[in-house]
Parts: sequence; C-alpha cells; structure tokens
Amino acid sequence: MDGRPGRKPRSLTRQLTWSIIGIIVVFALMGGALSFAGGYREASRLQDSHLHDIGVLIKSGKLMLAAPTVTWPDAHGNGMSMIISRVSPGAPETGINVPLPPLETLPDGFQNVDFEGRRWRVNVQTLQGGDRLLVAERSTIRDEIAHDGSLRTLLPMLALTPLLLIVIALITRAALAPVRRLAAIVDGQDEVTLGALSEVGIPKELLPFIRSINRLISRLKDAMVQQRRFVADAAHELRSPLAALTLQAESLTAATDPEDARGRLAALQAAVHRTARLVEQLLALARSQHAAAPAHSLVSLHRLAKDAIQDAVNVANAKNVDLGLKQVDDIQVDLDASAVTIALRNLVDNAVRYVPEGGRVDVAVVNREGYLVCSVKDSGRGVPDDQLVRVTERFYRVPGTVSSGSGLGLSIVSEIARRNGGRLELQNASDGFHATYYHLL
Repeated sequence: MDGRPGRKPRSLTRQLTWSIIGIIVVFALMGGALSFAGGYREASRLQDSHLHDIGVLIKSGKLMLAAPTVTWPDAHGNGMSMIISRVSPGAPETGINVPLPPLETLPDGFQNVDFEGRRWRVNVQTLQGGDRLLVAERSTIRDEIAHDGSLRTLLPMLALTPLLLIVIALITRAALAPVRRLAAIVDGQDEVTLGALSEVGIPKELLPFIRSINRLISRLKDAMVQQRRFVADAAHELRSPLAALTLQAESLTAATDPEDARGRLAALQAAVHRTARLVEQLLALARSQHAAAPAHSLVSLHRLAKDAIQDAVNVANAKNVDLGLKQVDDIQVDLDASAVTIALRNLVDNAVRYVPEGGRVDVAVVNREGYLVCSVKDSGRGVPDDQLVRVTERFYRVPGTVSSGSGLGLSIVSEIARRNGGRLELQNASDGFHATYYHLL
C-alpha cells in the first residue's frame, strides 16, 4: 500500500492463509519435537521400570533363575539383547561370556555402560546375603522401541497437519467471502442504482467499515441530488435571460432609427450584464458547494472590506446609495480569503441592489471571539419574518420584489458558512435589514 505505480495489491486472503499456515507449521514442528522427546523419555522410563520389576521379582523369590547368568538373544541375530546375572560373593565364574564389565566393578542403581563398542542399560542391586543382581538391556534395542513408540505418537499429528492447513485455507476464504460479495455489489452500482450496502451476514469486525462506506454513499447521493437540482435550476434561470437576449438582439437588427437603435443596444447591454452577473453567481455557488480544502493566508481586513465595497460602487452610485465602511479592524488575519471575499461581496451586492434609491448601506468587518464578523446593514424595508428562512434558498426571491437580482446572493453566503463552520444571521431591525456572516477562524 505504498502507492508506487505498478505494484500489485496484496491479497488479504492469501496473506491471512499463509500467515496462519506458517504459524501452524512452526507450532506443529515444535509440538512434534516436544511430543517425540516426551514420548521417548516416557518409553525409556517404562523400560527402566521393567528392569527394576525383574529385579524385584528375583529378589522376592517369585522369579527363579535357571542359572546364575541368563541371556536372551537379539531377534535379528545380532548378539545378546538382555542379560540377567546373580552372583554370590566368592562364587566361581559361570562360564558364560557376557559383553559387560565384571559385576563387582559396577555400583548399585541404573546406569549406562559402554563396553566393547556397545551401550547397555544396567540396573544393579545388592541383595540380602551379599548377592549382587544385574539386569541389563542393550540400549540399541531400547532406543529402537522408544523411537518406534514416539513415532507412533507423532505420526497422526503430522498426518493431520496438511488436512488442517487445507481446512484453514477454506475457512479463511469463506470468512472473506462477504468482502468479495460487497465488492461485486459496489462494482455493479451506478449513479442511478446507488444505494447503501446491506449489513446482513456481515462479520462484526467489518461493520464499522461498511457503515463508513454507507455514510460516504449517503453523502455522495446528496451531492448528486444537489448537482442535478443545481443544473436544473440553473437551466431554468438561464432560459428567461437568454430568451430575452435573443428577442432584444432581433429587435436591434430591426431598428432603422439611430436613436432607437442606441436605446435598444443599451437595453441589450443591460441584459447581457444581468446574464453575466447571473452566470458569475452560478459559478460562485458551484465553487462554494464543491470547493476543495480551504487555502489559508494572511489577509488585511481593511483591504478585504475595501475591495468588497469597490465592486458595488457603480450600482450604488446609479441608485444614489450611501455605501461606506462603518467599522474595520485594521489587522491581518489568517483565513480562507477566497471564501470570505465571495461571502462579503455577495452581502454588499445584495444590500445595494435591494435597498431603495437614496438609501444607506454600512459595512463592518471585525475580529470577535474567534470569528471574523462581516456585518452589512441597509436602510431598506427588510424581509417579512416568515420569509427569512426561505431567502437563503437558491433562486428564491421575495414576492413583489422589483429590484434586479438572481436570488443567489444569500444562498451563496449560506453555503460558504456551512462549509467553513460559520453561520449567517438575518435580522429585521427598526433601522432596516441586518445580514451578518460569522466566519470561524
């Protein structure tokens, strides 16, 4: 997941399967080794107990030897496999040649004796009366028996390990099947059939991931609905201005009198200006809805407020509106200058357009308690209280309004406030209408 081009994505199924298989193999080998060692040790103790029991039986008289020394041949004809010898003090040699050192040289107890290239497991006891008893077994035979017994314990586990690995692979694949199923469902969706993913049959560990995807799908659907509504509204709003432009252009071509032509040209230019303003606001609204991450920079509040007023001076002069700065903090603030500029310009433009001729518009930009507060007050009649919420809707205009406008200015400011954690407050006052934009710093 390092983002390098050409690098194939790793398979989670394969990664989990091989990780689990590797762990199982390592632990199987460790368990097998411990099991083999434990089985071998247990077999050796059992064989030692047999040697001890033989000695106990002879010592108690329950087992009688036919001769002072008795031997058992190896089943494969490789010499003696077991020797039992009872020697009394001062007794003559038995005449049987055994591959062991003299009995009197061996101490009591269990011991390993190497003699003539062979190892023996020997148990020596001193009986009452001074007799010495030796029970010996060739270590090769013992080791072979212990080895075979340990292998019989180990082999079933080794034989079942490959089957266990196959079962683990199948279980891992089955456990991740819901992920593959969800991927197929997502791949099969488009902008028409886009819907939330079902949580039925989803493992608990995947539910947070699925719910996050569903929240993302919900936001995406909302954005698509907004986009379709925006396109439909924009097309509807542009239809009338474009139709008017077409009629005025046709009217201009039919004009024969120069004075009449100039009048019609002025009307056409005004219509073009209104249409350009509408398109500019549509683009501003689209940018505010789908803007990228805010780009912060140090901005002079005095310069920001001055630029916003300058853009509306021509309209204000045409209506004889007194437009000016009432209060501005002459400081620099780190903020998203583009968003604040668009919001303040729309507030000022909205106030100038809707205030009556000869009215007054005051602008204030101050830094207050973690917010940049942009306040625009006009001396107009305001908005009916029951319309205050609706004036922030796109293309909505208060019934009976005669001033030119598109109904987008306050909608743009409201959208910018929503995206930047701020708020827009609209209020009717005794001295006019107040619009205040709070931008979170």
